[in-house]
Amino acid sequence: MKQISSMGRRERKVFEACYNGWYLSGEYRAVFFGHEHRFEADSIHQLYRQVERWFASHAEHHGNDILLVKLDKAA
Repeated sequence: MKQISSMGRRERKVFEACYNGWYLSGEYRAVFFGHEHRFEADSIHQLYRQVERWFASHAEHHGNDILLVKLDKAA
């Protein structure tokens, strides 16, 4: 993961959503503008990488939408 100061706007949005939603390893859900995806993660770095790839594929049309990441089921 990059340093926060060198992140772009989209990367920072994803980092902040993951950081605010991280609790412990388990199943996470990311949601924005009617799109939802579930992720399995053992660390915040792993969660960030997965969510960033997924959000990047939608960012062209929904980059300004609010992104929420939260724990659904602890491991």
